[in-house]
Amino acid sequence: MDRETSVTHLPNRYVINDSSAGRVLICLEAPNIAVRIETGLTISASAARKSSPGTIYLDGVAQCEPFMDNEKQTYNFDHHKGCIRPFTLSTCEQVLVMILKGMDLRSREWSVFANEPDLDTILAIWLILNHLRIRNKDSNRLRFLYALVRLEGIIDSHGLEMTEFSGLPPELYKKTLEVIDYLRIEEMDLKKNARWEGKDSLEHTALILQKIDRIIYRSEDLVDFKELKELARVELACNRIAIVIEADLGIYELESPLQRVYGERLGLVILKKGEGLYTLRRLDPFMPGDLSDVYRILNYMDPGVRCRKNSNQWGGAGDIGGSPRGFSTKLTPVEIAQACRDAFQNPSAAVYTFHFFYAMAVVCAITGAAFISNLFVSSSPWLSDTAAIGLLSKTYISFFVALIFFTAVGLVLISRVRLWQFGVRVPTGKDWWILLPVIALSAMGNGVYFPDSAFHLLNFKETIGYVFIIIPMASELLFRGLAYGILAEGTPTKGCNSRWFFSYPAVASAILYASFITCLVFLPEIFKGAFQVESIPETAFAAFAFGLANGVVRERSHSIFPAIVFHAIAVAVFVF
Repeated sequence: MDRETSVTHLPNRYVINDSSAGRVLICLEAPNIAVRIETGLTISASAARKSSPGTIYLDGVAQCEPFMDNEKQTYNFDHHKGCIRPFTLSTCEQVLVMILKGMDLRSREWSVFANEPDLDTILAIWLILNHLRIRNKDSNRLRFLYALVRLEGIIDSHGLEMTEFSGLPPELYKKTLEVIDYLRIEEMDLKKNARWEGKDSLEHTALILQKIDRIIYRSEDLVDFKELKELARVELACNRIAIVIEADLGIYELESPLQRVYGERLGLVILKKGEGLYTLRRLDPFMPGDLSDVYRILNYMDPGVRCRKNSNQWGGAGDIGGSPRGFSTKLTPVEIAQACRDAFQNPSAAVYTFHFFYAMAVVCAITGAAFISNLFVSSSPWLSDTAAIGLLSKTYISFFVALIFFTAVGLVLISRVRLWQFGVRVPTGKDWWILLPVIALSAMGNGVYFPDSAFHLLNFKETIGYVFIIIPMASELLFRGLAYGILAEGTPTKGCNSRWFFSYPAVASAILYASFITCLVFLPEIFKGAFQVESIPETAFAAFAFGLANGVVRERSHSIFPAIVFHAIAVAVFVF
C-alpha cells in the first residue's frame, strides 16, 4: 500500500448528481457518462437488445449473453447469463479489452447500469470513466492496472483457488492481492455487520473509485485535470455537438481540456460563468452557420429581452458572444442548448408538415370542444329563467368564452408554463404599429368575424363585451398565441430587430385562421340554405391577409396583446 499512501493530493473527480432519471454518478472528466446503480435491477434479453442508443449494462443487469451492438451503441459486459462462465472474461476484463482496442465513449451521452457494486463492477465503472486516460497513457505505467483487473477477474469468475492461474510474479501477485483486499475493506465490513443491503450504492462506489485513483495515479498524472460540469448537450445537424458547461476557466482556456474530453465533434460550447450569465463560442470554424441565428432564437425565447438596448440582448460576433449584460437570463441550460440545436438545423419539409398538422389538430380539438360546450350551455334548463338566456340565444358568446377557456388550458399544458414563448408577455419594439392600416383594410374585407346580431339584438354594453373583447381575445389567443407557438418551435422566426419577411409560423397560422373564419361565416348560411359560393374566396383571402399581418405583429412584438388590440381596432374600423 506504499503506492497509495505516497500520493498526498489527488482531486476528487467523482460526484453524485440528481437528474430527471434519479441519482447518477459521474466523473468530472467524463460528464457525458452517467452511472446508475440499483440493487437487484434486471433487464430481459429482448429489452436489453432494444435499449436506447448509448446504453451499457454491467455484470448481470441484462439477462442475456454479452453483446456489443456497435450500430446502436448498446453494450452488455457480463459473464453470467448465456455464456460458459469458465470460458468468459469477467466484466472488468471485458471492458478493459474493449478500451485497449479503441472503444471511444466521447461521441454521445451514455447511461451505465449496474445492480451490485462489487469490486468487479466498480473496476469496470472506473475503467469506463477513465477510458481516455487509459488509452493515452504509456502501457508501462499501466502494468499494475492490468494485473489488478486480471487478478480480480479470476477471483470473481473462478474463486480464490484459481488465483495462481493469473501467472503474476510472486511479488506482484502478493501486492495485487493486498490491493484487492484494501479495496474491499468497506464491502467486507458492511457484509460482516449485515449492512450491505442497506448501503448507498453510489456513495460506496464513489469512495472505491477514489481509492482506485490513489492507487493507479500519481499527482503529476492529474496535473491537467480540469473540473468540467456538463449541464446540457445536444446534437447539431452538421455532425457536431453543442454543450453547456460550468467551469472555473475562461472560454479560451477551456479549448484544450474540452478537445481532450469531447474530441473533434465539439462544435459549440456555452460556458456558464455565473447565475444567468453565459458565454458562447463556436470552436469549429468550418461548421456551417454562425452564432447570429443562435442569438435570434435566444432573444425570441428569453422573457427578459427587450428591443430598446442591444446590451440587453443575446449577441456578439459570429464566433463568440454572450447573454444579455443588463440582466441575468431566465433560460435554463437545456433551453439554451436546444436553441443552438434549432439554429444549426435546416428544418425539413417533414418537420414543417408535422408542426402544421399538430397545430391544426390542436385548433380543431379546441374548436370542437368549444362548439360542444356551446350546445350544452344553450340547451341547459338551469339558464332558462336567467337574464343570460337572452344573450346566449342571440349570440355565439358561449362558444367564444369556451374557446378562451380551452385555449388557456392548452397554453398551460403545451407551453409547460413557458407562456412567454407563446406570446403571453409584455410587448417589445414599436415598428409593428405600421401594420395597423393593413390589418384595418383586411378587416373591412371580411377578414374578421362580425356577428349580424351585434347591433340589431344587443345593447351597447353587450356589444362592447362580445364584439370588441371576447371575440378578439378568443381568436388571437388561439391562432396568434397557441397555434403560432406550436408552429414556431424549431422553425425560423423573426424578432423586433430582424429584417421583414413572412415566416413559416406567421403564414401557417394565417392559413388556419382563414379556414376558421371561413367556416364560422359560411357554415350557418349553408344550414339556412343561403350559401353563396362566390363569396368564399373574398372572405378567405381577407382573413388570410388579416391573419398574416397580425401574425407579423405578434412576431415582431413577441407578444399576443398587440394582436388582440389590433383585432379590436380593426373591428371598430369595420363597424364605424
